[in-house]
Amino acid sequence: MLTSHLISDDHRRSGFSLIEILVVLAIFALSTAIIIPNTSRMMDQATAHAVFFDFQKQISDLRREANRTGIQIRVTDPSSSVLNDDNESGTRQVVLKTPWTYTMAPPLDVEAGGHCSASSVNLVKGERVVMMLRTDSGDCRFINLQTRAARRP
Repeated sequence: MLTSHLISDDHRRSGFSLIEILVVLAIFALSTAIIIPNTSRMMDQATAHAVFFDFQKQISDLRREANRTGIQIRVTDPSSSVLNDDNESGTRQVVLKTPWTYTMAPPLDVEAGGHCSASSVNLVKGERVVMMLRTDSGDCRFINLQTRAARRP
């Protein structure tokens, strides 16, 4: 008789109480509130690095072109009015995906042999500088001086 009483109590106690469900939902909500901002920052940082690598690839392509053709190429800031439509002057600009752009000072001169002058570049998303780059050596490799993709003003 005692065993039948225990079986009937277990039968009535199937499932979770409302308090238990609310505790689990509160834990999920707190976890989500912590994880979502970090994920967003990581995505911003990954996008900024992808733009940096695209910029560096385009500069490397221009360096190979200058080396192959024997014609000096000057890479300028997108706001520069020096660029003409036929690119006969050897003046070029790097094209980044929207909403990214860059500022460059001074213009990057790529000599016919592939040697590059020193230049500083800011990668800009919207109105905010996300990366500051610089090249000192003649190999046209840019160094990331500072990344601000994870910080919000």
